[in-house]
Amino acid sequence: MSSLTRWDPMPETTSLRDAVNQLMERAIMGPGFGWGALGNSYGAMNVFEAGESYYCQVLLPGASLQDIDLTVRQNTLILKGKIAEPITEEQQKGVVYLLREFGAGDFSRSIIFPKDVRGDGVQARYANGILTIEIPIAEHAQPRRITIQEGADAQTKRQIVEGQPTASESSQESEVSHAGANSRK
Repeated sequence: MSSLTRWDPMPETTSLRDAVNQLMERAIMGPGFGWGALGNSYGAMNVFEAGESYYCQVLLPGASLQDIDLTVRQNTLILKGKIAEPITEEQQKGVVYLLREFGAGDFSRSIIFPKDVRGDGVQARYANGILTIEIPIAEHAQPRRITIQEGADAQTKRQIVEGQPTASESSQESEVSHAGANSRK
């Protein structure tokens, strides 16, 4: 079953504030400057819905599974982690970087899903530096097909619900009232 969704270009546009922030990060901070480089290089995500689940693919090259914390609270996925320094403190003593585009430190990402999810059914796999997370959508958030009844049965059910007499009850009442009127004459 396919559904039509009207395309809205606004969510894909970048706000002026975001554009200025990106420009300033590139111009002033540049690659390898402070913690901005870690935030930009770790935890890049692809998030999509397929079937009855959401899927998140997160780039985490060099991350240790012990340093990754994944939690689901209501319809929000929270990913926290720590990236260890690739060289030891002893090796760093005589190091002068010519170029440093990634570093070490903590990072955090969170995604709010538009539909409710089942936190108890989340599965995660880590392979080749990519963390893949499957988050099942809650059953009450799944679309359901509703059958529409046709004909006299639908009319009868609607009248019973509304408290009105059905067509057969109305005709019986009118026959009784006619019979009573004829007996009085």
